[in-house]
Amino acid sequence: MSQRGEGASRTESLRVTPEAFEALLRQLSPDRERAGELYEAIRHKLVRLFEWRGCTSPEDLADVTFNRVARRLEEGVELRAPDPYGYFCGVAHLVYKEVLRKAAREHSALARGDWPPPAAEEDEPSDARLECLRRCLAKLPPDQRDLVLRYHHGNSDQGENNILNRQQLAREAGIPMNALRIRVHRVRRKLETCVHACLSR
Repeated sequence: MSQRGEGASRTESLRVTPEAFEALLRQLSPDRERAGELYEAIRHKLVRLFEWRGCTSPEDLADVTFNRVARRLEEGVELRAPDPYGYFCGVAHLVYKEVLRKAAREHSALARGDWPPPAAEEDEPSDARLECLRRCLAKLPPDQRDLVLRYHHGNSDQGENNILNRQQLAREAGIPMNALRIRVHRVRRKLETCVHACLSR
């Protein structure tokens, strides 16, 4: 199975407000614990879906999918189906199409000897994003900064190590994995607000 590049920007996983994320959990279930379980189950399916399609960053793309759904819910869309995974799967399909488009751009750029390929028009310059992200990470409380950095330590080629690392984090915090992911997601929402403000200056 061929490996696919990541079409959706990694920083897009930051682009959801805390309110939108909380609304997503409420739409999954009014019961907080049940919402966490559904979040975990759907995210696992999305990761497996992107893995099956050969994507190199399935967890990042699953987060992008969740965040796009959260933004749509914030705009008034409602999850009416008994099993909301179908809606998430449809959004994931659109994310995957972006992955294919970026892979095609990269292949074309390599064939022409033109590297790196031109970024999509909506992308911010990567150096600006990284600088803003560094500044915003520095503003986080130390425990939150440590949490998000340790959670994302490693890369997609170290999947088993990443899982073991996150399981260790959950044990240290005394919480289940789904609660850890939700906690990390909230910290990333704070980063979203900060990064957008920084890029707007």
